[in-house]
Formats: sequence, C-alpha cells, structure tokens
Amino acid sequence: MPQLNPEFFVSQLFWLFVFFSFLLVFLWRISLPRIATVLEKRQKNIDENLSSAKELKEQALEIEKNINLQLSKAKEEASQEVKKTVLELQEEVSFKLKTLDKDLEAKILKSEKEILKNKDDQMKNINNEIKNITKATIEKISDLKLPDNVINETIKSYKGNSS
Repeated sequence: MPQLNPEFFVSQLFWLFVFFSFLLVFLWRISLPRIATVLEKRQKNIDENLSSAKELKEQALEIEKNINLQLSKAKEEASQEVKKTVLELQEEVSFKLKTLDKDLEAKILKSEKEILKNKDDQMKNINNEIKNITKATIEKISDLKLPDNVINETIKSYKGNSS
C-alpha cells in the first residue's frame, strides 16, 4: 500500500494541509456565512410569524369578545320579546275568557228565562187539561154541565189548600 509507505508521508501531509486549509477557508468565508444568513432569515421569518400570530390571536380574542357581547344582547332581547309576547297572549286569553264568560252568563240567563216561560206554559197547559179532564169526568159521572169558571175556582181553591 502506497499510503503507508514512509517516503510519501511528507507529500501526503502537504496535500492534506493544503486540502484542509482550502476546506477551512471555503467553509469559513463562503458556506458558513450563507448558512448563517439563511438561519437568520428563518429566525426573522419565524419571529415575524409569531408576532403576527400573537396579533391575530389578540384580534380573534377581541372578535370573540364582541361576538359574545352581541350574543348576550341578542339573548336578552329575545328573552324580553318572549316575555312581552307571553304577557300579550295572557292578556288576550284573559280578555277572551272574560268575553266567553259574559256570553255564557247571558246564554244561561236566556235559557233560564226560556225554561221558566216553558214551565209556566206547561203549567197552564196542565191546568187546562186538568180542567178539561175534570169537566169531562163530572159530565160523564153525574150528567152535570158545569161552567168553566166554577171548575177553575174549584181547582184554584184546591191548589190553595194543598200548598
């Protein structure tokens, strides 16, 4: 192996020194500054993105706060509208119930009057029938023909005694 031959050590060391010196200068002057520049740009970009993210977060929190305020106002307004509507409906129902009560009372009174009138009419019809039956019975039993006023007075006197 020629690398391990001692006669070539000096030349190998020289080229090793030249190559590593060139590599060191190349890295130190060209590559590392470019890498540092890219890293600085990245860091600057990351910092800008972080600051804009913080600003956007603050804006989002402000927007969320405004939305929550608007929602609470809307809920309150809706609640008030519901209460107002419920009260209006209760008043309307109460008014209609009162109207219905009045109508029912009027119909009940009218029905009572009709019932009393029908009762009186039926009582008159019953009295007339009693008079006719009494007259017919007396005529058949005794062959007497009594006038209507006598029969009416007798029926009235009988009703007066039984009460």
